Parts: sequence; C-alpha cells; structure tokens
Amino acid sequence: MRKHHVISSLFAITLAACGSSSSSTISTAEEPLLDAPASTVVSPTDAVTNADGSVNIDVKVGIDDYDTLDGNRVVKVALGTAVTITLTDANEDQEYHLHIYDVGAEAKMGQPGVISLVVDQAGQFDVESHTTGKTLLVLVVG
Repeated sequence: MRKHHVISSLFAITLAACGSSSSSTISTAEEPLLDAPASTVVSPTDAVTNADGSVNIDVKVGIDDYDTLDGNRVVKVALGTAVTITLTDANEDQEYHLHIYDVGAEAKMGQPGVISLVVDQAGQFDVESHTTGKTLLVLVVG
C-alpha cells in the first residue's frame, strides 16, 4: 500500500510540474513571448532621427510599404515630434493621406509625395494611398 502511495505522489508531482512549467508561448504582461515574431516597429534605418529630434521616414510603394511587407512597416515616434514622410511610387500617380491628421500629398509617377507635420495626437495612424486603397505605413505616436 505504501508503495502505491509513493508512486501516486510521484505521479501527482510530475503532473503538477508539467502543468506549471513555463512555456515560451505563454506570456504575462511582464514577460515577453520568446517565440514571438520580431517587433514590427521599424528600426532607425527606416526612420531617421535627425539631430534636432525630427524624424524622416522614406517609403517606396510596392517595395517597402506596409501592405507589401505584410504589415511590417510600423514606425513609432514620440508625441510632439516633427515628422516628414516621403512616399514614392515608381509605377503610378498617387494621392497619399495620413488619417486622423487629415493631411496628404499628391505625387506623379516616380516623384516623391511629402507629408510633413508635428504629431500632436497620440495613437496609431495609417498612411494610405487613396489611389489604390492600400495602407503604406502605420505611424504610432506616443
């Protein structure tokens, strides 16, 4: 009987250990996922921070835009930052628009369209082509 009780106890401990083991796919707010894909926030190679703190973002439509990169073109900037977004489409004329801020630019095929502003609202904002309806950049301000 005692042997049965020891085996049952070991089995219960083993089950408890398996059930409480930390897995790289389970996360809490304090612990990031280990198996998560790389962050979608674009590094300063795509968003250049100038000496005065302003930020320049260059987007080549059809090459490195949000839709072409399957949602991996998100740039985060601080509230109050002067931002210049330059968008160029080598294939067609474009009408660009930054939602909520309601600013935009038109550009002929192969020519840059430039949107410049100081971001004074926190949140996530899409830069979109009104020509194609595609999202070209997501700007996160905060």
